[in-house]
Amino acid sequence: MTFRLVFVSLLVVFFSACSTLPDGPQRTVDLPAQLAALEKVNRWQLRGKMAIRNQQKAVSATVIWKTDGRNFHFRLTNLLGITLADLRVNEDGATLQADGDTLRDTDAERLVASVTGLAIPLKDLLVWVKGLPQNDDRYRLNEKGLVSALWPACDDCNGWQVSYNNYGDVQFANQTVWLPHDIRLTRAQQPDILIKIRIDQWTLN
Repeated sequence: MTFRLVFVSLLVVFFSACSTLPDGPQRTVDLPAQLAALEKVNRWQLRGKMAIRNQQKAVSATVIWKTDGRNFHFRLTNLLGITLADLRVNEDGATLQADGDTLRDTDAERLVASVTGLAIPLKDLLVWVKGLPQNDDRYRLNEKGLVSALWPACDDCNGWQVSYNNYGDVQFANQTVWLPHDIRLTRAQQPDILIKIRIDQWTLN
């Protein structure tokens, strides 16, 4: 079975099986303090579910994603706990193990594109997943003062847009940081493409 078939031939796991999502803050958040705290969050781990849908098929699996700066380890498993894909990225490049085979590339984004058919700017995704806008990005806030939608301005963002829901509080460096638990990435020009991450647990280091 090819790597691409690993991603497009799996049964969809319904997100309704996940734990209840948090309701978010009761009061309006101090946005400058929130964003300043997020800038310092460079080592984190999330656990949850991830769904990828392209023009033809959809796949969903359990995800564990651990980062240390721009180095990270990303693993997808099925309901039985069997690893479907294991991606490790560091300064030397990327290694992907799936379907009993191993692929390597000095360019992590090129490797992911070869497998999924999606051009995903991984270094930007590490920031987007936290709900942290970058310089020149456009964004919208929800009623509690947290980012609810993000339109990245980076040249290689490939038209991705990000929406956020269900923020939960996590303690980091003796303060409360709010992190999203429901993230959707879409492309305006290709509405049939979707990446959804539903997060059950954040761990910050």
